[in-house]
Amino acid sequence: MTTQAGRLAPSPTGGLHPGHARTFLLAWLSARQQRAPLWLRIENIDTTRCQPEFIPGILEELKWLGLNHDGAPLIQTSRFEAHLAALERLQSKGMAYPCTCSRADIARSASAPHPPDSLVSYPGTCSDRTYTDAKKLDKPFCWRFRMPNVM
Repeated sequence: MTTQAGRLAPSPTGGLHPGHARTFLLAWLSARQQRAPLWLRIENIDTTRCQPEFIPGILEELKWLGLNHDGAPLIQTSRFEAHLAALERLQSKGMAYPCTCSRADIARSASAPHPPDSLVSYPGTCSDRTYTDAKKLDKPFCWRFRMPNVM
């Protein structure tokens, strides 16, 4: 039997807007209907856009909307060490690779002509790289999950 749980995950880049409220309401309704816990996780990993001074306002807005959650809010950056350990496990198993493709690169490849019924959104440009290749890269990169080829 699978244990269900829900989450609210606002980023402190400003106040909540109607789209947030709608999405959070749906998550709240789903969790409460299933009698599942609902966790609040503050997504503050993007340090260039997130600002801690917005967190109290977000908490107040959720309270005003009546969208309660279970347990204390989890601040994503407080789990940095756990995230790093998980990444290292994926890297050691060859399940993550460094990718230098920008969002624009990926958007261009996704808009390119593809065969009918193709689900291609990322062409795997960097997927032949390994963990050790990251040390040799001279430009910024992110880590991508290595997915099995099911096509």
